[in-house]
Order: sequence, then structure tokens, then C-alpha cells
Amino acid sequence: MRWIFRLIGAVVVLVVLAFTAIAFLPGEKIAGFAAREISARTGRQVTISGEVTPVFYPVLGVRTGPVEIANAEWAAAGPMVKADSLLVGVELIPLLSGAVKVRELRVERPVVRLEKSKTGKGNWELSAPSAGAKPSGSPSGGLGNASLADGRITDGEFTFIDRQSGISETVSGIDLAITAPDITGEIDLSGGLKRNGESIRFSGKIGTFDQFLSGQVSAISLNATAGFAAMSIVGHAAISPLVAEMDVDINISQPKAAMSFGGLATDIPNSLGTPIAFSGKTTLAADGGIYARGAKITLGNNILNGDFDLSSGARPKLTAKLSAGDLNFTALAGDDAKSSTSEVKTDDGWSKAKIDASGLNALNADVVLKAASLDLGAIQFGEIRLRVQLDNGRLVADLGQAKAYDGTIAGQVVVNARSGLSVGGDITAQGVALQPLLKDTAEYDRLIANSSFAVKILASGNSINALMHSLSGSGSVEIGSGEIVGFDIAGMLKNLDTSFRGKGNKTVFDSIKASYQITGGVLENTDLVFESPILDATGTGQVDIGNKMVDYRITAIGSYKKSDDNGTSGVTFPVHITGPWSNMKFTPDIAKVIDKELEKQKKEAETKLKGTIDQAKSEAETKLRNDAETAVKEGVEKTLGDLLNKIKKP
Repeated sequence: MRWIFRLIGAVVVLVVLAFTAIAFLPGEKIAGFAAREISARTGRQVTISGEVTPVFYPVLGVRTGPVEIANAEWAAAGPMVKADSLLVGVELIPLLSGAVKVRELRVERPVVRLEKSKTGKGNWELSAPSAGAKPSGSPSGGLGNASLADGRITDGEFTFIDRQSGISETVSGIDLAITAPDITGEIDLSGGLKRNGESIRFSGKIGTFDQFLSGQVSAISLNATAGFAAMSIVGHAAISPLVAEMDVDINISQPKAAMSFGGLATDIPNSLGTPIAFSGKTTLAADGGIYARGAKITLGNNILNGDFDLSSGARPKLTAKLSAGDLNFTALAGDDAKSSTSEVKTDDGWSKAKIDASGLNALNADVVLKAASLDLGAIQFGEIRLRVQLDNGRLVADLGQAKAYDGTIAGQVVVNARSGLSVGGDITAQGVALQPLLKDTAEYDRLIANSSFAVKILASGNSINALMHSLSGSGSVEIGSGEIVGFDIAGMLKNLDTSFRGKGNKTVFDSIKASYQITGGVLENTDLVFESPILDATGTGQVDIGNKMVDYRITAIGSYKKSDDNGTSGVTFPVHITGPWSNMKFTPDIAKVIDKELEKQKKEAETKLKGTIDQAKSEAETKLRNDAETAVKEGVEKTLGDLLNKIKKP
């Protein structure tokens, strides 16, 4: 801004010197003289083209044609300033006594280009006038006791280019009014601008303006209003280098309109259409960093308090430590769910809507949040201390020991957008209530129990559908006593009726244990152990997470009372669980029953046959043994008889 008022000062000096001979000098000589004066004061080449004419009514002054002020040698964005025309009017009586009272200043359609080099140097940093080019006017070359009653810039355009960060912004349709009763005192600013269909009005004050122009700290205030937001800034600032300490208060009633004004994407969830506000003591450092202390951030009905630092550079870094009471972002989850359903309708499948995670590359961050509770819609936490670190597009959320669903959940969740999108997690839980957890995350509410589990997962893809189909990992689960609603296997066993749906319609159990592997979005388990007071069971099968389907078999072994002698007997009862998650079917596995009964009868027949064969063999062996013994006995007796008969003969 300093160079603007140097320009004003140069033109003021031009008026002082030129009016004594204005009737005698041709316009081109006046233009040349003015260009030399402004060049001397700014250190930049100034070109005034077109006709320069005196003005006697309604003010005494001069009007120029197009004006250009050259850019810095290293800049490549064209002239630093150009305008269609310039009008300066002064008060005659003070002028005769040596005081310059500028009554009117008009700058028509100026185009201002401010540029910061890769080394951080600004093209607005003007060199001091050289000794050989000392401007006319006061010995010091300053503005003296000049004043400005009515200064106006109409239909201006402002462009800012930062070659360090790659940022380039342009704002057009700028109107600015300046009133400076005493250039060494306080000045008033007011005006407005339009951008992307949105308009804003502003007003402000700068104290000790001459000191402000020389780079010293001065009091400032600024108020801005628009249909979508309001802002108030009160504090102190300097422009060389640009530093400030301010009390800032910002209220954004329509975030979508505010984003449109800023040239940002507006396809945000409707839930972010709720008011957003910020207040706190804010410091702008010479290196471009922003530091806030005692900040209060309001997002709808959610309030966060704390401190944050935002460094400048090609990739800014946000460091924050925040605290909050109960945070509720269920509306955000609801909007996402609705948009996903409306964009891509799949048969109870996952959304195929593309996930844009490019925002993770906008900055680096290290944010610590402590909240009394956090409701994300898809999952709810009680007291939580969450640390989020973002480094070159890779986000790591550390849950610490978060309270959730009557238990605790700990671990990390990783979202990596460096090359495509991948999501991973290493989570453990203790004493978590399964019914509300599964209801929130999988829309399943039939399992009532507390559980401890561990899970490691990894997935990649640009949509929820792709992520779920690529899911891989492993885990284990231990579930304490509870019940399965809508499935009464004990009643089936007791009544020997597979269609039994008795009162209560549930299965009570003591424990469930299992481990699993996940490959290509399909979870496979082979070691389920189910224990209950009436029956035990084992299970094996698959849960197709990608397609939300189940194909699982449970084999129950139970006992029931016999009707004849009040004794008990055991029975095996296999159940086949199939279908989509939203409508799973529990049906007796008749084929399994038949196969098992046939196997049983086969074994009984084999046992019986083996017994018959063994008995026949034993009987044959006994008979043969007896026959042999008889034959031997008879043979011996016959031999002995023959021998005795021979002995008795003479």
C-alpha cells in the first residue's frame, strides 16, 4: 500500500509545481514531468500516455490518460500498476499558502499486480529515491501536511501471485474510498468488491498513517459484511514486513457461498451449510505464519477451543491443540450416505461414488483433540483424545484409549492419498457392546453381548465399493455371554422341530470365540466355538464383505429330555446361514443331518458286521480246535490200543 500513497504524493507535488504554468505548458510536457516525479518517488519507470489536461471544475486539478508503473525486474506479470486514467483535484486557497489539500482523487479501472518471488521478495518493495533523482516538493520528499478529502478507486482489479507457494488469486470489481483529513493521522477506508457472483462491503481505519506507510506499526480496524458472512478485526499492523496482532471475529452463515466467493469447490455436504465461526487473538508473523491463541471455533452446534499455528510455504503446516465438549457430526455422515445413495444406486451394495481425497495434500498437520464425546454417525465415541497427523497426503489418526460402546477402543487408522487412495487400520477393543456397534457400522442389531477384539485391515480403491472388495487382513474376537435375537436353536432342539419359533425367539450363549482371515473382501473363519447352557456349537464359512453376503454353517450339539423315561439324550443340529446382510436366513441343514445319520448307520452296520464276522471266526476257530483235539485224542488212543494188542500176542 505504501507505493499507492507515494503515487499520491508524487501527483500532489505535480499539482503544486504544474499549476503555476499549467496554462502555458503543453500536455505532453506536463505528462513527462509527472512521469519523472512519480518515477523518482517510486524507483520504477512510469509511463503516462494520452493527453494530460487541466481541470478547473468541479475541482482544480489535472486529468491524465493511461498510466503504467513498471514491475520489478525479476517479475514477469506485466506492469505492477496500470490505470485507464487519473484525476487529481486540490483546494486552491491552501495551495497558495503551501499546504496541499487534495479534495478529490480518482483512479479509473486500475489493475494492480502484486507478486512474491521464490526468495520471498515482494515487487511492492520499492527502492529509495536516488540522489540524482530527488523529487521536487518538500526537502524530505515526504507528503508534508497533505490531506485527502475524497479518494476513490473504481472498478479495480487486484492480482496476487506467490511463487513460493504457487498461489495465484485475482479479485476484480473493486471499489475503494479513502478519506485522510491529515495524512499523518488516522484515515478511513471503505469499499466493496464482487467475486464469483458474491459481493462484500468493507470499512476500516488506519491510525498514524504516515508511520504505517514508512513500515512502522499502527493501529488498524476492519469490518466486512456480506450476505454469507461478517468479519471484524481490531489490532495493530505494519506493512514492511507485513505483521499484525489482532482480535479476529469471523462468522460465516453460508459456508457454500463463502467458498464460492473464495473460488473453492462448493460440492460440500449440506451439513456444512450450518454456521461456522472463529474468534481469538491472532498474530501474523513476518514469515507469513498465522498463530492463534485462545481461539474459539464453532461448527454448527459444535464448539472447539484451543490454540493453533499455521506456517506458510508451498505446503503449510497446521499445529493445533483443541478441546471440546460433546461433538456431533451425524448430519455430515447422513449427507454422505444420502449423496452416495442418490449418485450410484446398487442393490444393497456399497457406494460406487468416487472418493476425492486430494484435499489431504493441501497441507501438513499435527492436531490433538480432546472431547467429552464424538459422534460421527457411523461410529460413536465417549471420552476421546484423538491425535491426527497429516504428512504429504498420508493421514494417521491415533485413537489413544477412546471410550466407546461401554468399552474402550484403541489403535490407529491410516488414510493414504499419496498415490491413489488406501485405508488401513490396527484396532483393538475391550468390553465393547456389540449391538450398538454393529448397528452403527453394519446395520445389524441381532447380536447382544460385550466383546473384545483385534483387527488389522488394509484396502485400496477410489470408492467405498472398491475399498470393500479389496479388503484384506486378519483378526480375532472373544464375545462374552449374550444372545442372538431372532434365532432360537435351543427351542428347535427341545421340540425337535426345525420350524420352531417360540416366545422370545432368541438363542442365549455363554461365549463365542473365533479368528479370521480376510482376502479380496471375503472373510473366512474355520474355528468358531460357541458355548451355551443348553448346547455347544462350532462354525465355519465365509462372510463376503464386498458383496454384503453370508454363507456360514453352524453345527450345534445339544441335549433334550426324552418323553418316555425323563432321561436325556444328545442331538446334532446343523444350521446354514445364507443371504444378504439385510435379510439373512437361518435354515436347518437337512442334507448335513441326512449325511450325518447315514454316516452313523454306516458305522453301526460296519461295527455290527465286524462283530458278526469276529464271532463266526471265533466259533470256527473253537470248532477246529476241538476237532483237532478230538482227532489227536482218538489217534493217540487208537495207536496205544494197537500197541497193547501187539504186546499181548505170543
